[in-house]
Amino acid sequence: MAYIDLTRSFPEPACTYTGDCVPECRRTERDGYRVSVLVASSHSGTHIDPPAHYIEDGLTIDRISPETFIGPVTIIDLGQRCSAIRPEDIRPWMKSERLIIKTGYSEKSEFDPDYAYLSQDAAALVAASGIRVIGIDTPSIEEYMGTGDVHRKILGAGIPVIEYLDLSAVSAGDYYMIALPLKIRDGDGAPARVIVRTEDI
Repeated sequence: MAYIDLTRSFPEPACTYTGDCVPECRRTERDGYRVSVLVASSHSGTHIDPPAHYIEDGLTIDRISPETFIGPVTIIDLGQRCSAIRPEDIRPWMKSERLIIKTGYSEKSEFDPDYAYLSQDAAALVAASGIRVIGIDTPSIEEYMGTGDVHRKILGAGIPVIEYLDLSAVSAGDYYMIALPLKIRDGDGAPARVIVRTEDI
């Protein structure tokens, strides 16, 4: 059974969102074995935002059922995009259980603030859709240095957000997704390993 990994490698210091903790992996070797110390924020690399990221008393990452992140997912391809994603760009797929948006950002090897993001109207559409999870290949589903309102609309509807996916090896279509975040107690977010396989396998 063939799986496609949608996870960015860790760490990628150059890809760090402005102001975030720069992730690193400090490797040591002693007495014949290796131990690494990992330094990262809860939103480093490919990660999942739970409602608690922006919503007071919202669900934390450890309180979201793993079933939310496991199941059918639709991936759409908007081409090389660095502008706002409008409702008309995503409306045809709003009946999907889970949706991932490909914008071409996966090709970037360092942080670029000029990335695609959901407009306020698109976020409102997602929030009202009943979708279970939404993901994107950019550093944030919100524009660079945004107000947080896009996150608040989506997370306020109880919809987790997967950000900074590596979609370079996957095409548009229907898949089966397994996306498991670290179970961080009371976590406002967590790095995650995200993989998909085609639905007909």
